[in-house]
Amino acid sequence: MLDGLLPYGVKPHVILPDRGGVFHELNNRHIPTLVLTYRPSAYPHFRTWKERILFIPRLLARIIVNRRASRALLPYCMEHGIKIVHTNTGTLRVGYDVAHKMGVPHLYHIREFADLIGWHYFPTKKSFLKQFEANRSYSICVTRAVQQHYALEEKGKSSRVIYDGVFHVKDVMPSLSEKNYFLFAGRIQPAKGLEQLLQAYQSYVTGMENPLPLKVAGSIADGAYYQSQMDFVRENRLTENVEFLGHCDDLSKWMQAARALIISSPFEGFGFCMPEAMCQGCLVIGRNTSGTKEQMDNGLAMEGKEIALRYETCEQLAAILSEVATHPVQCYDDYTQRAFRVVNHFYTQETNAKEIYHFYKDII
Repeated sequence: MLDGLLPYGVKPHVILPDRGGVFHELNNRHIPTLVLTYRPSAYPHFRTWKERILFIPRLLARIIVNRRASRALLPYCMEHGIKIVHTNTGTLRVGYDVAHKMGVPHLYHIREFADLIGWHYFPTKKSFLKQFEANRSYSICVTRAVQQHYALEEKGKSSRVIYDGVFHVKDVMPSLSEKNYFLFAGRIQPAKGLEQLLQAYQSYVTGMENPLPLKVAGSIADGAYYQSQMDFVRENRLTENVEFLGHCDDLSKWMQAARALIISSPFEGFGFCMPEAMCQGCLVIGRNTSGTKEQMDNGLAMEGKEIALRYETCEQLAAILSEVATHPVQCYDDYTQRAFRVVNHFYTQETNAKEIYHFYKDII
């Protein structure tokens, strides 16, 4: 997003909670960066005994560090003449508090169904939504589904849907004839719906003589959940069929060689993996819900035909896996060609930056 905005003359200052990977990327671009300690404006988790014992101390710590961050950020923004505070996620309040004190516009970039995937806004969701009633408060939602979830479509011009920019415009779609596995790409956590995919895959394997393997690409975000999925794989004798790849830096190569990418998340805010796969010429099997559904609906509206294979139940997914595995790859060329055209229309970095820049201008 920043790479796309810089050519328009936008001069960003970026606030980060640590000096991790993106800090060095920003330094390489000579973008001013301030590191402050802050935390999400949400309650700590309350799942395990350890989390329950530490709940109150962690909550108090979050309140304290966020107040300190606001006090440190305010003079920085005033010194550098900041015109807009753009909070790049819906789960942080530090930027809103500073913008409100300065009297400058605040822009929330809401990318997630936070309350549907285990987050609890502090102190309440109602208090989060009340921020959008304030003067000079604006929002960008990554899909219409996210905007509707927070009832922001009623805010008129102060809220816009701007799709994420996943890649630069591409002229040629990669094409490989050898596509001999199914692929799941995403963090290993309940929000990504891996358990439903594994259940459907187990049904698919049961009825196939030579089933295509399933490769799971993604880092482990929830250790207990990962262990439960590994237990399912072992108990159903799928260890020779399912391979956990961990984090993959070269995910585009895995997508190009996959028979299909399966999007199984029940509450996907936007979902980078879907347009990424379509950009790589990979067929997508998508759960017909939330942001995934919206992307498929956009394609259907633009092309007049489906750009992906939709499913809603575990049984439907198992049937689609069997169908895709037994048909020649070329049978789905029309899907991948339509999908490639659609993602190059909706989800490029050029389109994303242009729309955000024009929103900035309208706000100012």
